[in-house]
Amino acid sequence: MADTGKNNNYINKENITGSYPDHLAGIIDRNLLFYINSYKNLPALLKKSIMYSIKNGGKRFRPVLCLLTVSSLGGNYEDALPAACAIELIHTYSLIHDDLPSIDNDDFRRGKLTCHKVFGEDIAILTGDALFAEAFNIILKYQAGSPDIKIRLLEEIAHASGAEGMVAGQVIDVFYTAKKISKKLLEFMHDKKTAKLITASVRSGAIIGGAPENIMAKLTLYANCIGLAFQITDDILDIETTMEVSGKTAGKDAAQNKNTFPSMYGIKKSREIAGRKVKEAIDAISGIDIKKDSLINLAEFILKRKK
Repeated sequence: MADTGKNNNYINKENITGSYPDHLAGIIDRNLLFYINSYKNLPALLKKSIMYSIKNGGKRFRPVLCLLTVSSLGGNYEDALPAACAIELIHTYSLIHDDLPSIDNDDFRRGKLTCHKVFGEDIAILTGDALFAEAFNIILKYQAGSPDIKIRLLEEIAHASGAEGMVAGQVIDVFYTAKKISKKLLEFMHDKKTAKLITASVRSGAIIGGAPENIMAKLTLYANCIGLAFQITDDILDIETTMEVSGKTAGKDAAQNKNTFPSMYGIKKSREIAGRKVKEAIDAISGIDIKKDSLINLAEFILKRKK
């Protein structure tokens, strides 16, 4: 297994009070490299493209959320590293495909050229395909736990990323670009496109941590709320930040006439909605007996983030 860092049963208070648990993102990075390097028979070009994509920075928000959820339940976050890394591979695959000319047509991601700009559209598509498949392979091969736990994790992540999850949201996004959309459909799109995988990250951590149904329900509500808040703040950042800060082409949503919360509600109202969702998330877990500080901190981080 990869170098996981200090073996803690839960995230210590020193790390909870920071603005973001970057040490966990570093642990995720090391484990991702371990898993990819374990494949010995990849075509050199495919391995290079995969490595380029997974080394492309980012906060690792989704896998970190998974680890923090396990920790909040009193478990060892290392137990969730395979599932957390699998979720990050799913997320990375989605970014590669989103950036393609046929979808969002973006040349930059996290301050670097997007995968298709470096390796071509064909290799980028195949790289995304490989990451999607290997995400499930990592869980099957490395995730500790009973067969039932593995099946639940696979079901959770597959549902979040499939036809009723990310893909559904992306279809709505693509089809309704430059078309009028209802408020209800806008929220549906954001829920599927972004919140579903964030929710799966929390629920996967809860499955590994052995959360009972009443706590699982509260954690799910927490995740749904921060998932929507995350996408709203992402829409705002597209307007307010520069490429030097965000690492992405600024103003793409407006240039492409995308349906976003700011385009429908304006920035001020969108920021209020995001704040309300974060409060709902925190309220959802405030009354349950878990080590909740790190989850609260991460929810509050969403409103402060700059990229």
